[in-house]
Amino acid sequence: MTWHYDADVVIVGAGAAALAAAVAAVHEGVSVLLLEAGPQPGGTASISGGAFWIPNNSLMRAQGLMDPRLDALKLMARLSYPSLYDPAASHLGLPKREYDLLAAFYDHGSDVIDELTQLGALFPIIYPGFGFSPSPISDPDYHAGLPENVSPYGRVLGNAPPGLVGWPGYLLTQSMIDWLQARHVPIRTNHRVVGAIQKKDGEVVGVEIEHHGARKRARARRAVVFATGGFSHARGKVLGLQRGPLFGTGSVPTGKGDFLDIAASLGAAIGNLSNGFYFQLAIEEAAAQNGHVTNVGAIAFGVYGDSTILVNKCGRRCVNEKMPYHVRAQSHFLALGTDEPNLVQFMIWDEAVAQEPTSWPWRGVVPAPGTLPPFVIKANTRAALAAAIDARLDALRGQRFAASGVVPSVKLDPNFVTNLDATITRFNGFAATGVDLDFQRGATSFENAWQGPSRSVTANRTMHPMSASGPYYAVILGAGTLDTCGGPITGTDGRVLRPDGTGIPGLFGAGNCIASPAGRGYWGAGGTIGPALVFGFLAGKKAAHEPVHPL
Repeated sequence: MTWHYDADVVIVGAGAAALAAAVAAVHEGVSVLLLEAGPQPGGTASISGGAFWIPNNSLMRAQGLMDPRLDALKLMARLSYPSLYDPAASHLGLPKREYDLLAAFYDHGSDVIDELTQLGALFPIIYPGFGFSPSPISDPDYHAGLPENVSPYGRVLGNAPPGLVGWPGYLLTQSMIDWLQARHVPIRTNHRVVGAIQKKDGEVVGVEIEHHGARKRARARRAVVFATGGFSHARGKVLGLQRGPLFGTGSVPTGKGDFLDIAASLGAAIGNLSNGFYFQLAIEEAAAQNGHVTNVGAIAFGVYGDSTILVNKCGRRCVNEKMPYHVRAQSHFLALGTDEPNLVQFMIWDEAVAQEPTSWPWRGVVPAPGTLPPFVIKANTRAALAAAIDARLDALRGQRFAASGVVPSVKLDPNFVTNLDATITRFNGFAATGVDLDFQRGATSFENAWQGPSRSVTANRTMHPMSASGPYYAVILGAGTLDTCGGPITGTDGRVLRPDGTGIPGLFGAGNCIASPAGRGYWGAGGTIGPALVFGFLAGKKAAHEPVHPL
């Protein structure tokens, strides 16, 4: 057999998990080769907000913030497996493997970040607040309102390498790329791995590669670590495996689920395929970009504005607009028999919100004053707004997105305007009292902090009465995914497991290409990248100590 490349540890991918694995393996003294399917390294992490959620990290402890182990595990277990979580049960009600993964994340997370810092591959800071937090240290965690969350400040970190400027995700990945390149670690781009090479006894000893139409092979003397991202760009997989109707994704286009197919062919156990990390997006932008949404101005991470509401096709509010995006986006998944009333939602705001001049990172689909992207609808009356929305829906009808479409049932209810008037009247009453009796909007510190600027005269910063007259604005929203988070099941060291729990020799995985240790949960800002860094590092370290596989 001809080998075109050779290394002790071959790492597939070049995003956060892959780069952390590479740093760990290099530090252990072995040779490393990274193979990246895309034209440049960095992966989805490089275009992200660059945050990473690490419980009990040393930076928060230095600020006097304690994050007790049991409480943190309870929080993660409740968010990851809400239908299993039992605080009084053994392993908090979780199967042992799932519990062990959460425990390993808590036990090793801070040490991994400290080691990456000591090596000079990361330069972490506590991700700062944006001006409306009760704490001077940071914004509260997304789930600060849960009783299990006794330490809602300081878990979210960012990377601030000296002398490097750019988007936060770029700063995260580039500092590790620079560290690897300074040590002459090859990162070969446009190298898509399409298969694994096994010995007769099942050991993985290399990978098959496609590179500009040619087939190549890379030998891994010790192990292969896959960190290739999810399958958000594989429409067949998204349609067949994801539990919700999705209109688009923010992940890089190389995420087609290659490792899912490769690992399954090797006999790996597979899990968590129905879950992802969700957000809301402007579906007209998704249509224009073939489902690949890179414009952060078309993503509703937050629902900006104190007099902004979300309604379904009946003109009724259907969710707490200020909930964390991962939770809020799942309101689109509601199915009532053959109907999906929340399949698309309409974010509606008034002129006061439109003219609010504050530069705020979570304005999302609400543009700065003086600009009007094509996916924003404007009308002088509510009836005219409804007519314009219906016309936009008709223009989108028949198009197919990641795993959804604007089908015939996606049409405004004949009573939409009447219902919308009643909805706004009821909302305005809640805004006057500061108490949302329908969805408890603004009941948590997170919601009030992420509100940003507010005109409210109550203790609830998230609500102000909507204007009785226009103009009004709207965006058509659908559910999207930052990425999927299902695939081969791994142990606490990243080794890929068979259904009987035994490991596949020489095969490791980390990041969004595996069955996420977070299950269905999104623990907080950076809830994807935190586990990717930690379990990527642990996988790389373990892979470096695998015995050399003789051919």
